[in-house]
Amino acid sequence: MVAAVVTAPWSKILDNEAQHVYLGTIVALSLVWVMRGGIQEGLNFHLLGMTLMCLMFEWQFALIAASLVVAVTTMVGSVGWTAFGFNVLLMGALPVLFTRVCLYLCQRWLPHNFYIYVFINAFLVGGLSILLVGAMSAWIQYAGDMQPAGTIYRNFVQILPLLMFGEGFINGGAMSLVVAYRPRWVATFHDHWYLQGK
Repeated sequence: MVAAVVTAPWSKILDNEAQHVYLGTIVALSLVWVMRGGIQEGLNFHLLGMTLMCLMFEWQFALIAASLVVAVTTMVGSVGWTAFGFNVLLMGALPVLFTRVCLYLCQRWLPHNFYIYVFINAFLVGGLSILLVGAMSAWIQYAGDMQPAGTIYRNFVQILPLLMFGEGFINGGAMSLVVAYRPRWVATFHDHWYLQGK
């Protein structure tokens, strides 16, 4: 978190429009995270939106946003503050890091193409990020002897493919709209890479 605060490009959110977009996205994500579902206590799930945050604002602001969203959900939820840091790592830092690494690999090895940016970096990576977080959460629940393996599989793991599609659709759809209508809001989208001369 210290590295994110120190290296964040604060100049990108100095104007009113950028601040409103950033804070509005945090509020929207907080509402999505509060509306969690689950079949059994302790095995709750919700969409993340961290891929969207990382692509729109870069990893530093995405990580700061994740900590704010986890703080909001901790205040209104039943999870205590002792799990705050762990939740930020699992549901914030892990998908943000995964998204940033995938974006770097795509920019390095794949053609700079609008459709690759939307379908690979937003849709596919968004779906894979929630699969990664869900698999890690299931493993931690099992390794920590919090839930039996059968319960985790029936009430959590089997739902992950549905969450993958939802997460991918939300990230891909939102990014395609924002890139089409407000590309200046997206820190990782460069017109001269993805649009000019195509």
